[in-house]
Amino acid sequence: MPARSWMAGAIVLSFAFPGYATAQAIKIGVIGMMTGPGAAWGIAAAEAARFAAEEANAAGGLDVNGAKRKVEVIVYDDQYKASESLAAYNRLVNEDGAKFFMTMSSAAMLAMTQDVERDNVLVLTGSYSRKVINADIKHIIRMYSTPTEYMEGAIRWMKGNLPGKRVAIVNPNDETGWDITDVSARGFAKEGYEVITRELYDRTQKDFQPLLTRVIAMQPDFIELGSSSPALAGLIVRQARELGYKNAFSALGGPGPREIVAAAGAAAAEGMVNILYADPANKAYQELSERFQKKIGQPPNEFIVPCYDSVKVLLKAISLSGDPDNAEKVAGAFAKALPMKSLQGQDLSFGGKSTMGTDAQIMTVNYIGQIRNGQPVAVGVTK
Repeated sequence: MPARSWMAGAIVLSFAFPGYATAQAIKIGVIGMMTGPGAAWGIAAAEAARFAAEEANAAGGLDVNGAKRKVEVIVYDDQYKASESLAAYNRLVNEDGAKFFMTMSSAAMLAMTQDVERDNVLVLTGSYSRKVINADIKHIIRMYSTPTEYMEGAIRWMKGNLPGKRVAIVNPNDETGWDITDVSARGFAKEGYEVITRELYDRTQKDFQPLLTRVIAMQPDFIELGSSSPALAGLIVRQARELGYKNAFSALGGPGPREIVAAAGAAAAEGMVNILYADPANKAYQELSERFQKKIGQPPNEFIVPCYDSVKVLLKAISLSGDPDNAEKVAGAFAKALPMKSLQGQDLSFGGKSTMGTDAQIMTVNYIGQIRNGQPVAVGVTK
């Protein structure tokens, strides 16, 4: 990104409270896709961090050793590009003085992992990739449960509620897509499904007819769209229907059913199965959604929930650590900050050792959703 555009891309949330010292501010950098196909996710994450910061500041600031610290949120658009993510990270560390970060894509997280460990900062990541965290990584915490934890439960629900055994898996051709393709293929095979093809596409792609013509000719009972962004998933659904495909769809790699309906049309998306991070009927979620809608002018992607919860946990861990300048101490305080209740009243816990070799993940509850009459409906729970 040209240097001149950095200031336009960075938005700082701060409040002028008496007694604050700028050097003492707790700065959280959010690096994500604020424009392009994944923007629904990135904007939800940015607003989640802002809402959590607003709440801390409205209480006078975050209490650290009896002193109140202002919380600032600085947002950069990485356009779903690892190079832009790394550039934003370097600016946040070297110029903005941020110590805490939220990132979204796997490629971005892998690009900055060595720098994160070296720079003594702490990252909350939405990356699904199993390469991101291991026993040697000390400064990265995953903000929610991933397909590794919830995929098999979602597939079991599908097995009991949807007809057919032939599945075509279609995912973006990037780190996130490769990883979730492997996870979902194993999960489907374990439940007795036949994975008839694994297809990859570029996230900038708009014409899916050649790919879909090939897939539809294989006669799948349903097409699993994995980590496709909501806008692209909707486009794929619409183009598949235009080619005459009448069977089912699922998208188990991320939330966004409303955006899928907006892109595909309600009739085309009817019956589609999604993973939801929020129960649309939950009162606390509805209140957060209304808060977002008043500010942005449209409902949020459900990704806002784990982002909001994870920043709340982060702020509690910073307070408990007593040392906001030491990322390793703050990371160690996550085990003290958890368990705690999520926005929706579910139990959040700290774990991950069984799958990653270390406890470095906020364990969350996810919902199985189905699009009915153009609206997402929670039909089950998976962990």
